Amino acid sequence: MVPLPPQVEAVVSSNGLATDAGIEILQAGGTAADASVAVAAVLSVVEPYYSSVLGGDTWALYYDVDGGAVTSMNGIGPVGANATLADYAPRAGDYGMHQAILPGAWDGWMVWLSEYGELGLGEVLAPAIAVARDGYPVSAEMTFWLTQQEANIRNSPVMSGLYLRDGALISTGGTAYLPEMADTFDELVQAYDGEGDHASGVQAARDYFYRGPIAESMVAFSDQFGGYFTQEDFSDYEAEIVEPISIEYDDETTVYQNPPNSQGIAMLQALNILKDQDYSGLAPDDPDVVHRQIEAVKLAYVDRFEYVGGPDRAEVPVDELLSDEYAATQRERIDMGSAAEWPIEAGLDRQSTDTTTFHITDRLGNAAAVTTSLGGQFLVVGDTGIHINERMNFMSLDPDNVNVVAPGATVRHTSNPYMALRGGKPYLLGGNTGIDTQPQAQVQQFMNIVEFGMTPQESVAQPRFVSTAFPASNFPYAADNILHVETSYSLAAVDNLRGRGDNIAVGIGIFGTANILQLGEDGTTAQIGAEPRNETASGEVIPVG
Repeated sequence: MVPLPPQVEAVVSSNGLATDAGIEILQAGGTAADASVAVAAVLSVVEPYYSSVLGGDTWALYYDVDGGAVTSMNGIGPVGANATLADYAPRAGDYGMHQAILPGAWDGWMVWLSEYGELGLGEVLAPAIAVARDGYPVSAEMTFWLTQQEANIRNSPVMSGLYLRDGALISTGGTAYLPEMADTFDELVQAYDGEGDHASGVQAARDYFYRGPIAESMVAFSDQFGGYFTQEDFSDYEAEIVEPISIEYDDETTVYQNPPNSQGIAMLQALNILKDQDYSGLAPDDPDVVHRQIEAVKLAYVDRFEYVGGPDRAEVPVDELLSDEYAATQRERIDMGSAAEWPIEAGLDRQSTDTTTFHITDRLGNAAAVTTSLGGQFLVVGDTGIHINERMNFMSLDPDNVNVVAPGATVRHTSNPYMALRGGKPYLLGGNTGIDTQPQAQVQQFMNIVEFGMTPQESVAQPRFVSTAFPASNFPYAADNILHVETSYSLAAVDNLRGRGDNIAVGIGIFGTANILQLGEDGTTAQIGAEPRNETASGEVIPVG
């Protein structure tokens, strides 16, 4: 393959310190994979309420310029072997260690470093270790999340030591330190450094986590506090690089998503319904545009609820769900004068907080689109500094549902970054946080750019709407039949949608945060869309040359 001329380097994330770390790694000669691990690790420090490379789970897409193809990283661990529906169901709404699935993110990141990385683990983790030890300024957003979790923090001596000062929560403008997390990062670097080459070092860091002291600490904590982990859960786990799923949106644009057990298929289904329509003369907030998008999303989410689960136990009809023929039949179900309400029939005749997102391109032409998550719980595992996920909260209690709680099962996961290629090269990298907000907000942002000519920044700033006309992913799984719209939507548009039968809540809802990276046709230019609703969101483009 003929090498490309130098390509644009860019990073966009939800925190400036993480963006800086990604830029630092790129300028040191790292790939998009190296920079992704650095960004994710810093986000673990500065946004411990959103994600963790140590205690969370990750879906990510990677365009490898050498192979000219997109791959998907499945860093989602299974339900612990000690879990049962009978034990979990009475505690489904409770805080605690029983809410955690095995954290798969670390192994996924190590697979990326092994497959696509160039730098050593110490260099990649150095920014996160420095921020955790030296401290970082507390943002208004962090203050909000700490306030939400104050009772849990005060009930934990470990978390009290991290997030209280003289008996009060650290607040905006104060400084947060996470020395135990820095220690754990250091231990992983030492395991890596104890080997003689990169591949062996990465494997040593994987083993230290999943078959060594970290796994032992997490299992002991799980045993002490009613969790479901076993030592075998950790020792048997390996993250995977898997084939993504995709649709042809138009003659030039292919949109990629993460396969089930990710919910990313819902975005592709909605786009398949919405493509090949005439949007000329319309604006993104035109009621006809909004209504069509909402109704397409509803149909996609109903199918998600009915058919999508872990491929280990659910035969997900991906080809049928993404076929143009199926999209055409679903399109015919949309009534432009009336809003559908739950219960809505699935289309096939068959039986069957959270989060952060960032995107990176490197000088070689590689690209990474990442969404990584903890869920909404705030719980630190002993003295490891690891903030653990609450992904069990996204399992079903219905024995007939494909996503039901079972030992060793894989959860239907809400994280789903997307990547679009145009002419076979990276074009759009995007993601939106917020549980079930993710695919539907991503549909809006993709169409804002592709159909309505917005810039990435204009697209992420555009008011969002979120439907709940389907069962929610997380407990108590309610289908509220409410259309949530941000307050900046015009009153005329809101009234028009109400006239079609939508039950609308203005300014109330989970609208999430979004970051987008758009590449120019030759890969030497880029535009950033950094979430304006988040004061810490940041993007940077390094000009070629």
